[in-house]
Amino acid sequence: MTAFNEEGMRAAAREYHMDRERNECPWVPGPLDDLIERTAADKGAPFELSSVTALAKLRATNPADYETLRAELKAAGVRVSELDKLVQKKQAQDRDDAALSHWKVEPASEPVEGAAFLESIKRVFKRYIVLPKGTGTALALWTLHAWTMDAADISPFMVLVSPTKRCGKTSVLIVLYYLTPRSELASNISASALFRYVEEVRPTLLIDEADSFLKDNEEMRGILNSGHTKAAAYVIRNVEANGEHKPRRFSTWTPKAIATIRVLADTLEDRAIVVRLQRKAPGAKVERLRGRDSDEFAALRSQAARWAADNFKRLVDAEPQMPEEMNDRAADNWRPLLAIADLVGGEWPKRAREAAGILSGESQDTAINVELLRDIRTAFGELEVMTSADLVAALTADPERPWATWGKNDKPLTQNGLARLLKPFGVISETVHPIGRPDAKGYKRVHFEEVWEGYLSGQNISPRQISDFKASNRPNADGMGITRDFQSVQKDLPDALKNANLSYSHAGLDAWTDCKAGNGAKGEFDQERHSHNPAFVRHTETVIVPSTNRRCDYCGGMERVADPLRRWNWQERPDGILLHQRCEAPWYDSAVLGAPCRAPALGASDNTVDDF
Repeated sequence: MTAFNEEGMRAAAREYHMDRERNECPWVPGPLDDLIERTAADKGAPFELSSVTALAKLRATNPADYETLRAELKAAGVRVSELDKLVQKKQAQDRDDAALSHWKVEPASEPVEGAAFLESIKRVFKRYIVLPKGTGTALALWTLHAWTMDAADISPFMVLVSPTKRCGKTSVLIVLYYLTPRSELASNISASALFRYVEEVRPTLLIDEADSFLKDNEEMRGILNSGHTKAAAYVIRNVEANGEHKPRRFSTWTPKAIATIRVLADTLEDRAIVVRLQRKAPGAKVERLRGRDSDEFAALRSQAARWAADNFKRLVDAEPQMPEEMNDRAADNWRPLLAIADLVGGEWPKRAREAAGILSGESQDTAINVELLRDIRTAFGELEVMTSADLVAALTADPERPWATWGKNDKPLTQNGLARLLKPFGVISETVHPIGRPDAKGYKRVHFEEVWEGYLSGQNISPRQISDFKASNRPNADGMGITRDFQSVQKDLPDALKNANLSYSHAGLDAWTDCKAGNGAKGEFDQERHSHNPAFVRHTETVIVPSTNRRCDYCGGMERVADPLRRWNWQERPDGILLHQRCEAPWYDSAVLGAPCRAPALGASDNTVDDF
């Protein structure tokens, strides 16, 4: 048996009497110096408060010497398993005593009126951060949920997402830091530390900069996901105890808020109430958040503790009525928050359901694959086909969309990666025939239509959703055949859309007017020469700002600064057609099948026209 290290114990005792050492007092023997001798006469000596206190200090400062002393006590007949429990309890108490000051909360002496209290919390958030609609309501309710989460069987994550930095995510976390119970704000945490810290401390865990370490960390995402449902909020790990490795269950049940740039994994967002923050506009005014505790924060914590104590039992097994537009998982996430809103009453039940519809309704499905479908629909515009290379280029052109850094080490999305993402939707690449360009692997619009209707129904209706498509006999650019994939024959529009602006891409136009036959405008369509065909008339574009998503309706090429597109009226396309200047004549010859027409020269200040 290893002998007891007397010098080590003396060092620990000196540490225990740190205050006296600091005051240059002579060392006084501590309770551990003669513990073995006292234990031989009295088996209860190690369980005295002074002994337990000293053992807890020794275990924290010198674990090796603690284990040596523990072995000596065990050999002397002490039930060290019971002693371990007391030592661990004392260590936890010491940690609480040394905890952050805002962890120490005394409930308010007077009952708290819930509706007014939530208003106070909401005002605090709005004072320091510019918030989208519904966000203040959600944050106030989630704050109170953090104090009452054990009354629920689901605890949604509060996820703060922004397209770039400096959008207010950290400011929201700092306010939560001072309003929620036992809060801990961290910009990084390992998977192994996460569940151990939750098991030991049970904090409100606030994770900032999640995009820097969560993206490729499957283990971390699994641990976080487990903490969504109380019954499943555990992970099991092997731990060493007295030289043996045994499985142990660790809790992951604790309130969690996560801030990230761009999107999280869809499994995390599916368990979350997602708030999408934007950078403050130059004219918006908010107060500067100083990032430290205040009397106001302390008073709100005290009121939250009192409200939670008074109303906890009333929240257990609550079944609030859920908005119809929410799917099952979104309803689960909002249930504990709506239960709080219903309990406080006033305007909060209505506000909470409005916020739920705005932030988590069916139209807000943010699964990454659905985000991809939205962006693909934007990239297609009015095209019938896109090559894989062109589609990937369009998707990755915007640095604020996830596809620009989708791959490993933040590399852009590849054609193979795109194919893998589209496979679950049943959309696969095939050989396509872009007009005026070589055949290549790509995608056809027709194969996306049903998928878009299923996942993006009712969102951003485009002209293509109210058109039929037939094979066109228009010659290809090379004159060698016809295209089977392009022609829009416009139906009668539904009444609700007759007056709608159906132009799919006016991002590149600051101002434009129709130059229709007979309107008398200077520089209008040459009526004398082309009166037989008023269908093909050019819009007057006063400013053209090329957009990376606009493509020529003749050659399919993208718009460039040096090669801009011009918009023309066309009877079969209510939003007109876009053509490179070099493509105007061949389009007219092949599609209009009439005499040549003349178009205004781009940028001509006197509205003169150039011959085709």
